[in-house]
Amino acid sequence: MNSRPLNARESQNLAELNRVGCNSVLLFITETGLKKAILDATDPMRQLFSGNGVHDFAEQLQGPDNKVIQTAYVLSDEHIQPLSVSFYRPETKTGDPRMWFYGFKQFAKSNDVFAVFVHEKTVYALNLTQSSLARMFKFRVKNRVTKFLAELEAVTTAVSRELLELLRAIANAGPLRAVCKGDTAIGRSIETALGIPINSSPQPDYKGIEIKSGRSTLLASRENRANLFACVPDWNLSSLKSSRAILERFGYQRDDDFKLYCTVSTRATNSQGLRFEMMDAEKLLREFYAREPVEEVCVWPLERLHSRLIEKHTETFWVKAKSTIQGGVEWFHLESVTHTARPDVNQFDRLLADGTVTMDHLIKRVSTGKVSEKGPLFKVEKKRLGELFFGEPRNYSLVS
Repeated sequence: MNSRPLNARESQNLAELNRVGCNSVLLFITETGLKKAILDATDPMRQLFSGNGVHDFAEQLQGPDNKVIQTAYVLSDEHIQPLSVSFYRPETKTGDPRMWFYGFKQFAKSNDVFAVFVHEKTVYALNLTQSSLARMFKFRVKNRVTKFLAELEAVTTAVSRELLELLRAIANAGPLRAVCKGDTAIGRSIETALGIPINSSPQPDYKGIEIKSGRSTLLASRENRANLFACVPDWNLSSLKSSRAILERFGYQRDDDFKLYCTVSTRATNSQGLRFEMMDAEKLLREFYAREPVEEVCVWPLERLHSRLIEKHTETFWVKAKSTIQGGVEWFHLESVTHTARPDVNQFDRLLADGTVTMDHLIKRVSTGKVSEKGPLFKVEKKRLGELFFGEPRNYSLVS
C-alpha cells in the first residue's frame, strides 16, 4: 500500500473532515497509477465500500464483463463535481481489487493524497494536497462545498452528541455503582447505565461508537495502557497453530490453572522469552522466542491489524472516571471524555515498532482441561493515545 506522512496542509484538511464526522480512507496517488488509470482498492478502502453499501469486492467476479460503474463526486474548493468510479477485478493473477475515477487526472497529480468517504451510499473524494478546506472553515467561507459539509456534520455528529449528553446525564446523577468486580467493572457499569447489553461482540458499543473506560486514580488501577482490540494471529502462516499450542509451549502453572499471561513488545524480551519483530518488507508482525535456540511462534499480517483497528476505532469515546470504595463497594464518578476518530495505520505501525503498542497473551487452561483465550489483546500507552488518530482528539468534561 502506497503511503507517506501527511504535510501540514493535508493534515489540517483531514482534521476538518474528521471534525465534520467523515469516516474517510486515504488514497495516495502515484505517477504509475495515473498513467495506467489504476488505483489499488486497499483493504481499508474495501471495508469502507462494503460497510456502507457501496460495493463488495468479495462477491465480484474477475474480468471486464463484471466491472461495476457508479456515480461519484470530487470536492474542489467551490464545486462538487460528478464523475464515474469503477470497481473491478482483473483476470490476471488473483484479481486484486482495483478502482478508478474517470476524468480523475484533472483533479489529481502524482504524490497527491485524497480522502475518500461515503455519504448515503455514494463515494466522495477530496484532494487533501490541493484543497483549501481548513482555511475556508477558519474564515467561515460559505459556498456549495462548505454548506454540504456543514449539513453532513449535522448528520454524522448526531450520535456522538447524543452519547455525550447521555454520559453527562449519568455523571450528574451521582456516582455509578459497579455492577461487577475487576478490570472490566467500569466498562460494564457504564454500558449497563446506557442500556447496552453485555456481550462479546467485536462491533462498536453505541450506534457505531466504541466506548473505552478507565479509572483515573493509580490506586484504583495500575494499568497505564488502553485496550485497542483483540486479534488472533494468522494460524496458516504461524509455526504454532493455536492458542492452546502457544500455552503448552510457553505457559506456567499458577495455583489450579495453567496460564500464559504476559505482555509482548518490540522493546524487550519478556520473562517467558517472547518478543515482537516488525517485518517491514513482508508486512508482518512476528512473535518469536528470543532465547537460544530461537523459535518462531506466530505472525499477524499488518493488514489484519489495520482492519481491526479501523473496524473498532472509527470513532471512540475514551471515558475517564474516578474510583472510590465505600462499604466494600466500588463507585465510579464519571469525569471526562476524549473523543477520537479516524485511526492512522501508519502511526499504528510506528508505535508498534517502537514498543508503544503491545500485546497481551491471556490464555488459561483450567483443571477440567478447557482452554480459554481473552486476547491476544493489543494495547497502547495511554499518554500516547492521540498519536494513533488523524486530527486532534476532542476533550469534554462530563460534570457541570
